Order: sequence, then structure tokens, then C-alpha cells
Amino acid sequence: MHLGVDSSIFVWVYHNRTMTQLNTTNPFALRYLLDDLLFDFEADFPAATEQSPNIDRPTFNVLGANKSRILYLVENMTEGHFSPAALDAFTKTLHALGLALDDVAVLNLAQIEASVNFEDLCSYFDPQRIIFAGPSPAKVGIDGLSLNIASSQQSIELLYTYSFEEMLTDTNKKKLFWQAVKAF
Repeated sequence: MHLGVDSSIFVWVYHNRTMTQLNTTNPFALRYLLDDLLFDFEADFPAATEQSPNIDRPTFNVLGANKSRILYLVENMTEGHFSPAALDAFTKTLHALGLALDDVAVLNLAQIEASVNFEDLCSYFDPQRIIFAGPSPAKVGIDGLSLNIASSQQSIELLYTYSFEEMLTDTNKKKLFWQAVKAF
């Protein structure tokens, strides 16, 4: 038995038909009075861990580091995120906006097997802005967004626009996108 310097033990002792309280810090006296092991303080107990409920949080293959909390949603069935030409156009657009690839997160919805909703995206990415660069906002449960017109939902700015693949071949779409994203 080990007692620290400031340890104190109260023991009730039956003596002459009365119960009296004995307060001692002397381990030898306690060993004499208490011959049974009451508690083993030196035993190894597993650390208590807080158990969180099993929630299946989606994991995403993301391009970028999301430092500025800007989420670009794309839908490319043939590439990881962008074709090489579209990636070049995307990085040039970011640079023109004063951003780098680490400032944004690019998620390709075509590569996600399970359905994803707006709340999943918000809890995972914590975005301030979401740009739907190609995919319909209805894919994540958002209705009523007009093309190239900014709006907001749950304090998150939203912009639905063309894919970078589309803008590579259509100068008019590129101009409409640029006007919308500059104002965004």
C-alpha cells in the first residue's frame, strides 16, 4: 500500500461497544487495522475513452488543400479532376483571382460512388463558398440556382457555372464565367 504525503484515511473502529473515527496517515497503522485489501491503487486500468457513435463519414479524393475554404465541384467521368488543358485553365483562373491550388478544394462528383448531399459537403469541407463548375447543384440537393448568378444558402455563397472543359471550347461561356466569378 502506498500513501502520498498528503493522504489521509478515515477508519471507523468498533471499540467498547461504540464506533469511533480514527484519522491516520500512517501506513503501518492502516496495515494493522485493515488486513484485507480494499483497493489496489497500483493496478493498471485501461484509460477511459470517449466512444463516439459509428457515423459513416464520407472520404473524398480532393485536389487542393482548402486553405481559403472554397470548394469547386466538378464532374469529369474520364479524368481525376480535370483534363490537362482544363487544369491549366483552372490554375490560371485561380492565379488571376489571387489564389493558389492550396487555397481551394476540388471535388470530382463523378468519382464518388455514394450519394453526397449539401450537409455532407458542409460538414466535411466547412466551405465559405461553393462553385458548381459543371455539375448540377441538384446532385447535392440544392434546387433553384441560376447559371452564373451568385446566391447563398446557410451562410455559404454558391455559384453554378460551366465546367472548365466547356469553357475551353466556348469563348462566350468563358466570358460569362469570368464575369460571375470576379463578382463572387
